Amino acid sequence: MTAPFFFHGLLLLVGLCCPLPITKTSYLYEELYEDPSIDHFQCRKVVLTICNVSITLFKEMAQRSGNGNILFSPIRVIAALSMLSLGAKGNLSKHILEALRLNKTGLPEAEIHKCFRYLLRALHKPEEFSPLKSGSSVFIHQGLTPENKFVEGVKDLYHSDVISINFTDSSRAKTQINNYMMEKSKKEIGDIVKNLESDTFLAVVNYIILNAKIISNYGCRFLKVKDYHLGYGMATKVPTIHTVDLNHLFRVEDLSSTVLVYSLLAGSFTTYFILPDIGKMKKVEQRLTYPHFRRMRRQLSLRMVDLETPELSLSETHDLESVMSLLGITYAFNGVTNSDSSSVMNDTLPKSLKVISKAMLTHEDKWSKPGKSICFKNDGSVDVGHVQFNRPFLIFIQDTKNDAPLFLGRVVNPKN
Repeated sequence: MTAPFFFHGLLLLVGLCCPLPITKTSYLYEELYEDPSIDHFQCRKVVLTICNVSITLFKEMAQRSGNGNILFSPIRVIAALSMLSLGAKGNLSKHILEALRLNKTGLPEAEIHKCFRYLLRALHKPEEFSPLKSGSSVFIHQGLTPENKFVEGVKDLYHSDVISINFTDSSRAKTQINNYMMEKSKKEIGDIVKNLESDTFLAVVNYIILNAKIISNYGCRFLKVKDYHLGYGMATKVPTIHTVDLNHLFRVEDLSSTVLVYSLLAGSFTTYFILPDIGKMKKVEQRLTYPHFRRMRRQLSLRMVDLETPELSLSETHDLESVMSLLGITYAFNGVTNSDSSSVMNDTLPKSLKVISKAMLTHEDKWSKPGKSICFKNDGSVDVGHVQFNRPFLIFIQDTKNDAPLFLGRVVNPKN
């Protein structure tokens, strides 16, 4: 499990926007959740801020985790902390938004929360519309009564469940939370909570899972077991997907990297793979900034690519309480009352806080060989690029509808 770190940086995930075929059911789903009071253009400021915060968080993780894997969901991490401001005491609500730099958007606090409702909506689509699974739950000590305003905000703006639980029996409470999250994730997540203090009064737990499948317009796919170079002279055998297809492939010279941009799952998500030259990973991590991604977008140009990517199975859990501490946030909750005295919660009440975010990503191919009749054959008239992702690389995935950053990470070992 990767430790949490302080963040306040710069990143914008921009990229290829591949329109999806619009079915009647998906259209009805979008209409059902459309809120005319939300200004989507203004919400792009919130997206930019989320991305700004993400890059420094990633850099801190990269610096402190050595050469290990990194994976987190910027939208889920920032949403969890922003949601806490709904129940914060006094001026702490504004302080939390300032710490997250959301105050830089120039939007009123209420509008910022509405934007999260809009951005998170795509993460909570029914399974028939999206292979992305995501959920969020707020567990409150049963001796406290949450205020209606807080409960309504958590449910409506952040698509979260609110559940009463007895935290005084920490072992039983941990089991209850883990069982609940396992049920919500359909058994894909187990033991998301590793430890829990008996004086906990509030636990926020969220997750995001993407089981990605590649798109192949030509049906040209092979699955082979090949060497993946971990560094320091070490290598491991991993299933490697070999495709020949149309993709965006180009160089970014000041990052000393080859960049691949392609779409997953019928174009609903755009994936960026950044492959640093040998020995240049640290340089890339230090230099990566928003202008790089803006220039990448201008470089997008489809070409035939002979591509080898490893199957991925990545999973990381982040405890976020330390992030709040590093941001200077000493959390005081004002969203509940003591059920015994109806007084606002005070220092005599339980005050340990638990905030957890889990990200899981798989990228695989279920087919062992391509269809013989449609596999692309180059007669020499087509310029075919070739790239092998057989050593550590960076990955990030965004929602093509609103540019929200879903995943950001570093792949050192594809099978962690």
